Amino acid sequence: MSYPQLLIRKNYLFFLFLLFCSLPATSWGNPVEETLSNGLNVLILKNPGTSSVAVDLWVKTGSRYESPKTNGISHFVEHLLFKGTSKRTAKDISREIAAVGGMLNGYTHWEYTQLHISLLPLHLGLALEILADIGQNSLMAEEMVAKERNVILEEISLANIYPPSYILNLVSSTLFPENPLGMPIAGTKETVGAIRRQDLLQFYRNHYVPNNIFLTIVGNVDPPTALGLIREKFASWPKGSQFPPSPFPPYRQEKLIEVRQRKFLDQAIVVLALQAMALGDIDRPAFEIINATLGSGGNSRLYQEIREKRGLAYLVGSLYHPLSDTGLWATYAGTDPKNIEQIQSIFFQQIKKIQQEPLSPRELEEIKNYIRGRTLIRNENNSTLAEFVGQGLLAGSWSLPEEFISKIQKVRAEDVRRVARTYLREDQRNVIILKPYPGLRLLRRLF
Repeated sequence: MSYPQLLIRKNYLFFLFLLFCSLPATSWGNPVEETLSNGLNVLILKNPGTSSVAVDLWVKTGSRYESPKTNGISHFVEHLLFKGTSKRTAKDISREIAAVGGMLNGYTHWEYTQLHISLLPLHLGLALEILADIGQNSLMAEEMVAKERNVILEEISLANIYPPSYILNLVSSTLFPENPLGMPIAGTKETVGAIRRQDLLQFYRNHYVPNNIFLTIVGNVDPPTALGLIREKFASWPKGSQFPPSPFPPYRQEKLIEVRQRKFLDQAIVVLALQAMALGDIDRPAFEIINATLGSGGNSRLYQEIREKRGLAYLVGSLYHPLSDTGLWATYAGTDPKNIEQIQSIFFQQIKKIQQEPLSPRELEEIKNYIRGRTLIRNENNSTLAEFVGQGLLAGSWSLPEEFISKIQKVRAEDVRRVARTYLREDQRNVIILKPYPGLRLLRRLF
């Protein structure tokens, strides 16, 4: 190949590269939004490159909408929704979805309850019919209440000994001590044991009303056809007259809090936690970069410093849960009890570093690429994409992943440092240390 031909070929390949980079990352269709006359808010997002559809009801009820006396009632109701209606038995509900290869599940959160069905687009009408049925006609028969109470009590027992669940509950109760956000989502054995069938039915009737619900459909669907099916299945659902009150925001703490406990663990767990950005907060993109820099993934600073460089822990990471008006963030490590002070010192050192030293252009670009890649890969799945969109709807401002990525790309190194100084202050931190009982590790080695 001659030099001119080689030059032309290189320029052509470079042009293709630029063209590829300029193309949108996804092929999502234009979202369709509508509010039915009964107040049900609908969002349909066409994702033509997939073979499934995710159908979700998002009910604005969760542990944040409960009192200390009724703690766990949202989760209790969610369990019972799949246990029979005036039209279907519990077995009918499972069989109808399984017979078309679908998946059915429910999730209770601090701020919402999600009822989810994934199946092939051909069976969209069935998914909508079943969700409309369990949303309006659940019986919550006395015998089912008794059975599910036992199931939930076992779930609570497991959460009390399963470290991830226990730590998340401990983090939320530490961050929000005078707010319903601090209560466990599943409730306690005492509150769940005291909830009666009539309490469940009343809560269900007050909260499961169309003007307190969002419906999302994400997948390979035709929006006009889907909208027609939605009107057919949901338009007759009566509008609720009693709207649940909005939850009150949590207080900001004024000093560092340290919590120490002993548990039946093989190692110590060190956690640093604080209140963080809400879903729609203007500084959330900068905080996402802080989270990724410090503790998200194997290239994060804490993972590299604690595990790769010093070999002090196997498990190192962070979690970030943005909510409608606040959020919770924590970084954690599991280690030998003798390393507790060293781990805690590394946490503080790395926070101080991100507050004082701006990220280099290379590190900032790599972190942005990490968040971009992780976001797009996760949201190739319709169920995950529905969750991304649905949580934004509940918070009052939703966006597509590409819009979220666009905001991440605009963050500057100085924005990261400013947000770190503002929100990672010492008086906003909480240190949680779980230690094994003395001699427990030695005792376990004997058996």
